[in-house]
Amino acid sequence: MVSKTWICGFISIITVVQALSCEKHDVLKKYQVGKFSSLTSTERDTPPSTTIEKWWINVCEEHTVEPPEDCKKNDMLCGLTDVILPGKDAITTQIIDFDKNIGFNVEETESALTLTLKGATWGANSFDAKLEFQCNDNMKQDELTSHTWADKSIQLTLKGPSGCLKSKDDDKKNGDGDNGKDGDNEGKKPAKKAGGTSWFTWLFLYALLFTLIYLMVVSFLNTRGGSFQDFRAEFIQRSTQFLTSLPEFCREVVSRILGRSTAQRGGYSAV
Repeated sequence: MVSKTWICGFISIITVVQALSCEKHDVLKKYQVGKFSSLTSTERDTPPSTTIEKWWINVCEEHTVEPPEDCKKNDMLCGLTDVILPGKDAITTQIIDFDKNIGFNVEETESALTLTLKGATWGANSFDAKLEFQCNDNMKQDELTSHTWADKSIQLTLKGPSGCLKSKDDDKKNGDGDNGKDGDNEGKKPAKKAGGTSWFTWLFLYALLFTLIYLMVVSFLNTRGGSFQDFRAEFIQRSTQFLTSLPEFCREVVSRILGRSTAQRGGYSAV
């Protein structure tokens, strides 16, 4: 029982680690989220102090960049709360982070790409976070448009390029490399050969099928009213005759074609 639990846990860890690479994830690899990280902040008056909330987001491991102070290098999401009193330096009162070892789900809709992070430990509590990336191609960086933190759940909505699908040029760069055009040209030639081979194969199969049907129909007509054994014997006999006469038939066709060609060449020579 212990070994089964250990194996299941090990497999789940492998799955999570693999999912952190956006280029290997079925959904995330289609989006530009792997190109960007963002540090956004909101400020509100909390007299006699001022409270500043900062959110650091770096979803994909492909995008390597140093996180802000007090956040960890392997954080996908990190939240910092600073309090500033008049005439004094800022004091960090809260730090919550979601590292790349926790589980998450990905969902895509027509309006946004949603990433749900699950089970971040914060003191004695466990928190989830929901990141919603809305597409805006005209923006160079993601911007935080709304955020809520309630009932052990954090929800952030960002607008910018991360929620946009990759262009075809990006896909070609990832798939083809520097020799993408040559790869495309080389890939078209085998396709034509495959098409010709496929056409010949289908022609042969159709000829074989029609021959089989012809032999069955003739055998049935000749043994109509008889038993199945009679039909079977007739079919085998006609099939054998067909197979034995096929080489002779082919030779005769070839000889007629070659003979006609020779006669034509001879006629031209005489002139």
